[in-house]
Amino acid sequence: MTTSPPVLEVNGLMRSYGGGKTLFRKEKPVIHAINDVSFQIAEGETLGLVGESGSGKSTTGRAVLHLETPDAGSVRFRGQELTTLAGKALKPYRREMQMIFQDPYSALNPRMKVGRFVAEPMVVHGTESGSALQDRVAELFRLVGLDPAFMSRYPHEFSGGQRQRINIARAIALKPAFIVADEPITALDVSIQAQIVNLFQDLQDQLGLAYLFIAHDLSMVRYLCSRVAVMLRGRIVEIAPTEQIFSDPRHPYTQSLLAAIPVPDPDRRRPPRPPFDVSRNIPPREAQMAEVAPGHFVLDHPIQ
Repeated sequence: MTTSPPVLEVNGLMRSYGGGKTLFRKEKPVIHAINDVSFQIAEGETLGLVGESGSGKSTTGRAVLHLETPDAGSVRFRGQELTTLAGKALKPYRREMQMIFQDPYSALNPRMKVGRFVAEPMVVHGTESGSALQDRVAELFRLVGLDPAFMSRYPHEFSGGQRQRINIARAIALKPAFIVADEPITALDVSIQAQIVNLFQDLQDQLGLAYLFIAHDLSMVRYLCSRVAVMLRGRIVEIAPTEQIFSDPRHPYTQSLLAAIPVPDPDRRRPPRPPFDVSRNIPPREAQMAEVAPGHFVLDHPIQ
């Protein structure tokens, strides 16, 4: 799927919730949050992961970073299998793989000065100390567009966009190669979203970062991502280079998502499309991805 060597390879990832019996001995339903998810991300690439709420996007991101333990499947980072590692064996890879969360305020410790918050990963991993630590934190603040003089302030003294910049500074503190950005602009004002997306792009150019960019805003996905994967009910139903997804979507669900994008022109109308019923059109477990064009993969048997 990718031309450069993959920094991340995910194959057959599974994660379910529920099962067992309730207090009254009734069977609990099993929810397949991730169902046979596979993709690759190359060095310095951004893969967009889109789909409606509940499709399994955030669970996928968390399972890749081992914040959620997958039930089955493989996650390989630069060739190293991560699903078999735990504790101290996994710690070195925590430095290489970081996450940025949706709500910038909830991700911050309200009782901790933001300079200490950004410094904490380096203290835990023992990469910097003393004056070198303070210099590194100041450098990170400048990298994300903040004045180092803000290091002594608390989270409540910042705007939403500034808080997200602080979270980004913490995420890049250990010089990772890969970042999961879980809807990092959803909680921000529209006027700030473009600034944060541009910051992601600038940091990628400077640091060679690879991103899994989880989002609802398809216009931002189109701007930032080189490839897009579309999730439906725990499965990836289509994955392709970004412009192919937007110009020639093959799966009915992808077509439905793109048809829902607002058009900022009152004189322009998209041709109507039949609605796609997510509750009825569940991807069958036996369906496999088929290549319909170079680098463009679609789940066969798209409608059940």
